Amino acid sequence: MPRKYSTIQKFAFGFAALFLGVYLLDYVPGIMDQNGLMFGLFHMTMIVDIGHLALGTLALIAALSSAQIARIYFWVLGVWYTIDVFTFFFGHLHSLSLLVNVLTNLPHLLIFIAAYWIALNVGKSKTGVVAV
Repeated sequence: MPRKYSTIQKFAFGFAALFLGVYLLDYVPGIMDQNGLMFGLFHMTMIVDIGHLALGTLALIAALSSAQIARIYFWVLGVWYTIDVFTFFFGHLHSLSLLVNVLTNLPHLLIFIAAYWIALNVGKSKTGVVAV
């Protein structure tokens, strides 16, 4: 009998695909420029690769576990990426132009907003009771 996944678990599967896809893009010829920048913007290091791999793996584990674990994953992801965005943005104010700084942070900014929104809204009824 096929297993039924909650909506928040399906979102976790989507985030697993996103993070694992970004991890794999690092190894596709033509995606990285001669300076080691993905799409000419994102400097990908071994620690960044490991981070994407870990976040994708944790999202997959959360998706396969339960709605409750998936919700915890999205809260932790939101906090982690909030710290990441603020640290990178303010740490590079004087070394990057404002436009490049914003464009470099934009994917992570969108991810932490989405993570908080999912954690707060997906799978909850209007009365605030969590649906499983």
